[in-house]
Amino acid sequence: MNWAQARAEIDRGETGDKIAKEDPAVAPLGTDAEAGGAATAGEDIARSARRQRPGAAPRAMAQAPHAAGRRFVPWLAASLAIALAATVAALLLAA
Repeated sequence: MNWAQARAEIDRGETGDKIAKEDPAVAPLGTDAEAGGAATAGEDIARSARRQRPGAAPRAMAQAPHAAGRRFVPWLAASLAIALAATVAALLLAA
């Protein structure tokens, strides 16, 4: 498999992450590796394409970073609220 074939699978919607529609690309898949003189092995491209196919395991792996990121939202909101309250209190005491 080569990068053009992998991209064709993505554009046909076979990876499950988008509808079947061609996406124009400024730098097609594999461009950086080829420009650097280190072409990606066909078996590596095929393995990457297999991991992108719909299924429970790939979907869970794709959601893992998002689930982990959600844990930080309450802490971020609480930290911002405390910082805002401290700033308002400092401004009121200075006045």
